[in-house]
Amino acid sequence: MDQQVNPMFHQDRLMQHLGAHLVSFGEHSAQIELKITEQHLQGHQTCNGAVIFALADAAFAIACNTGEHPAVGQHCGIHYLKPGLLGDTLTAVAEHKASSGRSGIYDIRVTNQKQQIVAEFRGTSRLIIK
Repeated sequence: MDQQVNPMFHQDRLMQHLGAHLVSFGEHSAQIELKITEQHLQGHQTCNGAVIFALADAAFAIACNTGEHPAVGQHCGIHYLKPGLLGDTLTAVAEHKASSGRSGIYDIRVTNQKQQIVAEFRGTSRLIIK
């Protein structure tokens, strides 16, 4: 599925600006890709951590908004393990791990095209129930 199928991703101006692509999404899961270009680099000439975080956060947002009620991020953290390099294609894969009440836990793994782990992100979502 592409970004035209998911209005939330299509309306995410930052993901559009960064050049990210929604590869797939399903019940409590999502996969987003981004090819690192010069616009994504920081002073060390590696991918800016904020770009990697934003990619993981976008996958988290899509995954936790596939249910009946909308959700927002309540808490998240990231561990950077390997730099993203110019020309790399990063893939963020989000999957649901657990839920209790209105809260859900999601793990997002960011890998490069060699399947090396670039970062691990964990997010806690909160359902909005009116």
